[in-house]
Amino acid sequence: MTTTTARRILAAIAAAVIAVGLTGCAQAGGGATTCGEYLSMDADGQSAVVKRMLTDRGASTNNGTINLTKGEVWTYCQTLGSDSSTIDSIYGWETILPT
Repeated sequence: MTTTTARRILAAIAAAVIAVGLTGCAQAGGGATTCGEYLSMDADGQSAVVKRMLTDRGASTNNGTINLTKGEVWTYCQTLGSDSSTIDSIYGWETILPT
């Protein structure tokens, strides 16, 4: 699987989550957090960073969306991302959020 294909799949998953209506005190950094930083955090830290990233982008921050996004970020960081990749680079935000 190519990097482009994997990113498209991840973007499609994220779009589907938002489309099906899973809507409903974060650490600084949000989407600017690197994979290396993210993977070294405990579960609460990861949740806070993901919630901040979603809030910054105007996406839902309910528990289902946070947990799904945490899984997507973890998968990205373990496969395609490097320690210096930012966690919000897995999404083509402009294609999955309304303008």
